[in-house]
Amino acid sequence: MATTSGRPNRSKTDDQQVYEVLLKMLDRWNAHDIEGYLEVYWKSPELFVIVDSEQFNEWQQLHDSYVNGYSGRSAMGFIEPACIQVRLLQPDLALALTWWAVNFPSSHQKVVGNTTINLQKFDDGWKIVASQHAEDGQNQQENLAESRLCEANQ
Repeated sequence: MATTSGRPNRSKTDDQQVYEVLLKMLDRWNAHDIEGYLEVYWKSPELFVIVDSEQFNEWQQLHDSYVNGYSGRSAMGFIEPACIQVRLLQPDLALALTWWAVNFPSSHQKVVGNTTINLQKFDDGWKIVASQHAEDGQNQQENLAESRLCEANQ
């Protein structure tokens, strides 16, 4: 089937859809929209998330922690992705690796880290079913080197 432009009408590939889910998550974080940020997570008691040393074993627990932990939404800072890699493992399962920095303008602090994310395809789209977030403690130069490495592997 062709569109009016004469190009084939193709749906986005699964890895493109996963990438867009991750971009939506980052966009909602930077908008300080916790509810929108959490929409990309599987709303299930089976959700499994680790943030540094804290473990969340269900969506509601993760939700409550974010809502209570960021009562002043500006305290969320602004996230800048350095690298996002997506690998489709099976037709309905993907792995994403992200490297990022969060800037906190009010305190002039910057935290860098990485996240390993497992996503599953459901009837309503791709959702995060498990993830582990960790702060690296790396300096800016090492983070830039990682970003260049990511670009080379794309």
